[in-house]
Amino acid sequence: MSRVGNYLFPFLSSTLEVVSGLFIIIFLSVYIAADPAMYRRGIIHLFTHGRRDRVAAVLTAVAGVLRKWLITQLIAMLTIGAVSTVVLAILGVKAAFALGLLSGLLEFIPTVGPIVSSLPAIAMGFLDSPEKALYVAVAYIGIQFLENHLLIPLLMKGGINIPPVLTILSQALMAILFGFLGLMCAVPLLAAVITAVKMLYVEDVVGDKQIGPDEDPQQGVQA
Repeated sequence: MSRVGNYLFPFLSSTLEVVSGLFIIIFLSVYIAADPAMYRRGIIHLFTHGRRDRVAAVLTAVAGVLRKWLITQLIAMLTIGAVSTVVLAILGVKAAFALGLLSGLLEFIPTVGPIVSSLPAIAMGFLDSPEKALYVAVAYIGIQFLENHLLIPLLMKGGINIPPVLTILSQALMAILFGFLGLMCAVPLLAAVITAVKMLYVEDVVGDKQIGPDEDPQQGVQA
């Protein structure tokens, strides 16, 4: 019983941390969405009158990036969940719907989520045969390849382009500092920071124009 307790209590605490983090994010999102103008005015009032117009523009840009990122994530979650369910059902994997639903939910966490969601599906396929587990692994790799090279670029066209290295580093740092809650918030926080840095430093200090993800950086340099 003592050995079982040593494994059970960490699992329960981790599960409670995940559930608590999800509820915190949901309630924060609801409260902010209920009256976003109030929080916007509060942030603007922290700055002097001469800087308030620029701060308002930055907040508008950040809100637009976060909105686009959220829509992109929701579409990706629905798409990956549906495709994973169909593929697992075709391969004859048990609990295909539950595993596909898990893949869609964990898609909210970039980089880490797809890897974690593939492990239960591979394990379920291994219960039937090693060959089926291999097919499931190849299927998940193919799904992620199509997502990263087709789905996400199409959804994020004209939006902010977050470098993969910065994504991984921000996720690792936020996970170390704040656990699962930090891991979930790492990418949108990084997108907001990149937008603010581009406008407040690259444009205002360096003097370069704002450029899109498909434009040549040399074209943004002012004469």
